[in-house]
Amino acid sequence: MKKIIVLILIMLSPHIGLWAQKGWSVQVAFDEFSVKKNATEVVMSGKRLKDFHLSYFHSLEIKNPSVSDRQRITSFVKADAAQAITQEENSGHRFYELPNKSQHAYILYRDNGSTLTLIYIEGKANLKQIKQYFQKKQK
Repeated sequence: MKKIIVLILIMLSPHIGLWAQKGWSVQVAFDEFSVKKNATEVVMSGKRLKDFHLSYFHSLEIKNPSVSDRQRITSFVKADAAQAITQEENSGHRFYELPNKSQHAYILYRDNGSTLTLIYIEGKANLKQIKQYFQKKQK
């Protein structure tokens, strides 16, 4: 019986991300745009994120997005941003903290013209920690 439970958990683990961001408009963006040739998707959970105080990380990077793709993704981000409890928008970067009962949830969005990046993360890290990490990555 124990082996069956472990097997079921292993089979379900790739689908944890679907539950993590379920109910948010950006989920549609991840589903719809991750299959495009100019898109790169990264999904992580578990021990690899522990040092960052995160439990789930999902990113989508699109190189040279079309105007319609950019508008569609921006509309998903704006729909979720309307429910955000914290918002920070400046020169191409947008950070949103979403309401979540068990841990922090964030959307990070960046469009520099040639590359569009959408990130959804969950964990215990606060917005200040998240911003510090991403600012270090850009330098």
